[in-house]
Parts: sequence; structure tokens; C-alpha cells
Amino acid sequence: MAIITVGTPFNIDLEFRVAPFGKRLLAWFIDITIICLYYVLVLLFVAPLLGFGDGIRTATMLLVVVLPVILYQLAAELLMNGQTLGKKIAGIQVIDMEGHEPTWGQYISRWMLCIGNLFIFIIPYYILTNFLVLFVCMIVYLPDFLSVMISAKNQRLGDLAAGTVVIDKKYRPGINETIYLEIDEAEYQPVFPQVMRLSDRDINGIRNLLNTKNKSTGTDNYVINIAHKIKTVLGIESDLYPIDFLEQLLKDYNYFSSKKTKS
Repeated sequence: MAIITVGTPFNIDLEFRVAPFGKRLLAWFIDITIICLYYVLVLLFVAPLLGFGDGIRTATMLLVVVLPVILYQLAAELLMNGQTLGKKIAGIQVIDMEGHEPTWGQYISRWMLCIGNLFIFIIPYYILTNFLVLFVCMIVYLPDFLSVMISAKNQRLGDLAAGTVVIDKKYRPGINETIYLEIDEAEYQPVFPQVMRLSDRDINGIRNLLNTKNKSTGTDNYVINIAHKIKTVLGIESDLYPIDFLEQLLKDYNYFSSKKTKS
């Protein structure tokens, strides 16, 4: 499975595993199931209440059924940090090629360049009537299917255009789990408040570096360089050994983050 490596501003590399095709397919089936359930509920409980003329009834059905279904993926990814309900259950997520959350423009680009998203409202109809969904899916999703199969990072056409990639979140612990340390707030005295200028990604990289340091003796120079660069960028002067300095940063970050969460 393809691995993408993203560097932080402090030259700490983070690795992400590209989401396997099976997980993406599972997420798609879950989302289609959710859409079909919505479709059925609207037909059973909303449609009978629309007692207007044919023109108004048709327009209302388009707004109530077609528009939400078409916009489902885009709205879900914007509101759920790169995930739909299907992606969340499957444990995959959309990020940009720099490891950040995609911009609105990137989300819109990858959504518009998926033909299936624009015709997805047809799929529940075929499922509920004559079961020709397989044929329909083959037609509207074939370009994306071929792109995922051929591209080096399993990107569909929308991902290639938007500069995004779908990753497997279960490849490594989540950011919060990775950087969390137990801190006795009543007794702890933080040393470097400047640490809050670092991002979760930077802290995650430092934690990974320290874990590597504990298992290997070949990272001494790297630790020294990282510690020196962080001191320079944050304007910190400290006589702590590089390894102790980085460990102190982790503790301080967890202390301030915990205080911020509770405030």
C-alpha cells in the first residue's frame, strides 16, 4: 500500500498510508445505503404531504430529494473534516498533499470532478425499482475507478485536480492519542509557553521522533538539529540537552492544551 510522507516546518516527517480500495468501496456502499434510507423516508413521509400542483410538487421534490443527495458528500466532508459518514465508519479521510485539511476550493473541485456525485440521486431510484444500479454505477464511476486503480496514490480524478488524497486513519494512532501525556496539573510547572505556537502535527512529529530515539541510537544528530531549529523559530534559550528539551516541550504542550480544553 502506497505511503505518502509529509514534512512539517521543523523537518519532521509524518507518514500517511493511502486508503486501500476496499475501504473506499466500503465507505461508498455505506454512504449509498444512507442515501437510499433518506430517499425512502422522504418518499414515505414527505411526498404524501406535498399536496400542491404538479409543478410545485416536482420542484419541492427536487429540493427535498435531489439537492440534498447531490450535495451530501460535499457538505459532509466540509462539516466533518474530510469525512462522510461512510468514510468515518471505514476509517478513512481526505487530506491535501501537505497533510492539512483541504480548503473549500479543494473539496469543491474533487466533488465536481466526480461524475457519480452529480448523478448519485439516480442510484436509489434504480435500486428501489429495477435493480440496474450496477450498470449505472459502471457508467458514472468508471473514470474514477480507473483513476484510482492506475494512479500511484490511488487518487481519483477529483483528487488529482484538487491535490488531495484519501488516507487510512487507522494506519497510526490519531493525533490526539499520539501526543497525549498524563500531566499532574496541580503539581506541574510549565517551562516553555511558546510551545503553543506549534501545531498538533509538529507535536506529533516530535513524539514520533522521541519514540524512535528510544529504540535507536542513530538519531542523535537529528534530535540536536530539530531541537536547535525549534529553539530558533520559537525564540527559546535553554541549556537543556536536546532530548530533554523536546520531552519538556511535549509535557508543556499537553499541560497548556489540557488547561485550554477545560477553560
